[in-house]
Amino acid sequence: MTRTKLASPFAIAIAMLFAPLAFAQSNGNFSASGSSAACVIDATSGALSGGITVNSFTTNISTSNGNGVTLDVRPSFVTGLFTDTKISTSVSTATADVGIQVCVSVDGSPIDGSPSPVKPAPCVTYDQRFQQVSSQLFSQLAACTLTQSGSVCTTNTDCTDPNFPTCNNPTAAAGAGVCVGPNPLCNFELVLSTLSAHSFDFVVPVGIGKPHTIVTSWSTTGSPNAHAISCVGPGIVTVTQVKVFNNSGSLSF
Repeated sequence: MTRTKLASPFAIAIAMLFAPLAFAQSNGNFSASGSSAACVIDATSGALSGGITVNSFTTNISTSNGNGVTLDVRPSFVTGLFTDTKISTSVSTATADVGIQVCVSVDGSPIDGSPSPVKPAPCVTYDQRFQQVSSQLFSQLAACTLTQSGSVCTTNTDCTDPNFPTCNNPTAAAGAGVCVGPNPLCNFELVLSTLSAHSFDFVVPVGIGKPHTIVTSWSTTGSPNAHAISCVGPGIVTVTQVKVFNNSGSLSF
């Protein structure tokens, strides 16, 4: 008759106590990089100022060996957009297009649409605004007709004031014409400024344990100019090493 030796309750308790620690040692590494520089909106003009002067953060993290090692990269930013569109008697349509795109690169991986380990995509849009103002109203209003400067002229070259660039009768005898220009009181302007807070999780399977360099960059999209401005700050990028276990299944995007 064969006897089976059972493990003591004490040995079973020890095994249950220490088994989960092996899993905990394979994840939980953390790193971060950020700035406290803040965007502000002028309460009078609506203009944006301040913000982070650089356009990228670099964060380093070391990972453990083994399968399933993954990085969770989370760029969190306050973002600002400024747009200014103005129409007048001489400008019937004004357009502003501006946005902010945030990209993540790991160990030099591309962000231009080439195959990248960063999931679901290496770049996402945090903000985007298209603004347009258009009207033909001013051309129909008598008050918006050309105003006279009082300067006499024969040809347009006699009109040196940029606000009154046209001679209203260039074919008349000397001194018969008057320099005219658009009525400056006929205009319409739309100014918008917005501050928003955003964060997004980029998932990066890295696999083999080694030090990794994560670069988070941002850029202005659209057609930035004096009438369409973006701003970023404060901001922080956190990187956490996690572990994908077999019983959790694989990641899919």
